[in-house]
Amino acid sequence: MEDTYNTNPQLLKEPLSFADLINAGTQFEVDTANYNNTAYDDFVVDDNDEDVDEEAIDHEALVSPWTRPFEELRKLMTPVNEYIYKRITRAGIKEQGLVPNKARVALRYTAYWEGQTAPFDSSMLRGTKFEFETGQHMVLEGLEAAVRTMSVYEQSEFIISYKLLFHEMGCPPRIKPRADGLFKIEVIEFTLIGDENSLENIAPEDRNKFAVVFPKAQDMHLHGKDCVKRGSYRNAVAAFERAIASLNYCRLADEKDEIKQRDLLITLYTNLMVCNNKVNKPASVCIAMKALRRLTDNQPSCKALFQEGRALAALGDYEQARKSFVQAQAKQPNNKEISEEIIKVEQRVSKYKKSVREIWTRALAVKEQPEKKSEENVSNQQLKREFESQLKEFNNSSLQSLNMSRKMYTDKEFDMLRLLATQFNMKLSLSPLDVDQLTLSKLQIK
Repeated sequence: MEDTYNTNPQLLKEPLSFADLINAGTQFEVDTANYNNTAYDDFVVDDNDEDVDEEAIDHEALVSPWTRPFEELRKLMTPVNEYIYKRITRAGIKEQGLVPNKARVALRYTAYWEGQTAPFDSSMLRGTKFEFETGQHMVLEGLEAAVRTMSVYEQSEFIISYKLLFHEMGCPPRIKPRADGLFKIEVIEFTLIGDENSLENIAPEDRNKFAVVFPKAQDMHLHGKDCVKRGSYRNAVAAFERAIASLNYCRLADEKDEIKQRDLLITLYTNLMVCNNKVNKPASVCIAMKALRRLTDNQPSCKALFQEGRALAALGDYEQARKSFVQAQAKQPNNKEISEEIIKVEQRVSKYKKSVREIWTRALAVKEQPEKKSEENVSNQQLKREFESQLKEFNNSSLQSLNMSRKMYTDKEFDMLRLLATQFNMKLSLSPLDVDQLTLSKLQIK
């Protein structure tokens, strides 16, 4: 019987003792629900080579850069520690620092065994970059240790000891016992991911102490930003809201604390507005904007004004939305996205006004019958219902006033409309400059 190996390891939910295996045996249940979404799985050796579109791969780019003994290559490298040797082939952006702990790092890599020209694993074979979180034991220990010595844009080669890879046993026949590996790695980017449990770890007696809470709130902010990057906007909203609540609960010792608190709250509220727009909660966006106006002495950023404009437009308040966009444009006159939003809002307002006028015209127009009927024969009750329907529609709109022509109505219709407008807390008035112009306006409730 041919030996088979499980090359897709899964973590046990409950610990298993050797005695259980010897005496009663045990049963395993493999959880595959999120298998394809875990970063660790992308780095497991896979025997299913037939699934790879090899014609799309540049094999020359994947040939091992070193086919002689690794011991010769180590002499050309710099030791990171006793288990890892490194050679930089392209310098990175050192100003951004090395890949830190608690970061989401994106990279490209290809890995080879000693003396072999073809890789045993490569992100290039999958045609995508590889991502994982540092400090979470998601990849081979040696791979993470190597990446942690690199900066963004850097390309390097590493010889990693079997002690940080597949250890003494290996995984025959694909992985020999005590097999060292050669890794070609390129770091594309990294972002700090924070800690979603940072605030929970604060002792109850310290939750109002700014010096304790502030760094934890920063950590939660980073977690929220990471959620945004992954498109998890609802989780981001929860993270930002928790960070805001923790900061607002703190007691401030001095003006420095107040400045630090305010600056972080401004950032949190602004990001919260973005995410609430993403999850279609425009009312929550407007609530956050009120807090921002208070924090900034009514001088919110262009970003905040832009998000407020989108929220107001979603609520149907086009006039106020346009004002927010215009204020944002004043801060960034050359921003094309703001200009496009202003055009969209103006088109919506124009279309809505035109639609309302057409509705009123249809409702009030007297159709010519073959036998001409006088206005007295028109049903007063039917006309009243039409007026009431249109007044309700206008009342529910964001418009504050509506211009109409006096010529559209007889004296009787005008009196009926004026009385109904009063009942709806509205005013129907004639223009002092144009006797043919009527204005229907909503009365402000004091």
